[in-house]
Amino acid sequence: MHRKPLAALAAALSVFVVAGLAFAHGGGPSSVQATSATFDAGTVSELKTDTCTGADGTYTRTRATYTGTATSKDARLNGPMTLRATTVYNGDTKLGVVGGHFRVGDTRGVFQAVDTDGTLAGFANGKSKSPRSGLLANLSATFDPATGFADAQLGGGSAPDTAVFVSGHCNDGHDETGASGPSGATGATGHHHKHHKHGKRSHRH
Repeated sequence: MHRKPLAALAAALSVFVVAGLAFAHGGGPSSVQATSATFDAGTVSELKTDTCTGADGTYTRTRATYTGTATSKDARLNGPMTLRATTVYNGDTKLGVVGGHFRVGDTRGVFQAVDTDGTLAGFANGKSKSPRSGLLANLSATFDPATGFADAQLGGGSAPDTAVFVSGHCNDGHDETGASGPSGATGATGHHHKHHKHGKRSHRH
């Protein structure tokens, strides 16, 4: 009965690990920069498709590589883009999931999204080398396994659809409660004061 909440928690924590965030001992990123990109990836290769029968109908499973171009004012998200995606979709309920890896410039990452009748809503996270930083971004797109991603977006600038790059390390050792300020847990990254519980684990050996 507790597997789903634990899995969701593990997935949420993995986002911070992949992005290179460290909140133990009052630490955290020293820079959080808004970013965004649009992209289309309509060149499809290595497409493989099969079907399976689930409890609520027939599912189509696909795996393919999609290439295209991302456009952004941020060089870390601008240029040729490649996505390797696996999909599982129920044509009767019009629901499915899409997940995989992406690469644009020197930014690499993973993504997961819910597919509702060809419209994706999900999340992406990854790392960039120049400068070294972690990406956290909402992802949206229209999608068809046979034709790829269209009108896709990483971040959008509004609160529900934001993407950020985080970098550096902020750890002055004084504000353990995170009561206020960008170096605290309730600063630019939102109301995350509960994450200090995880910091206690770092004392165990």
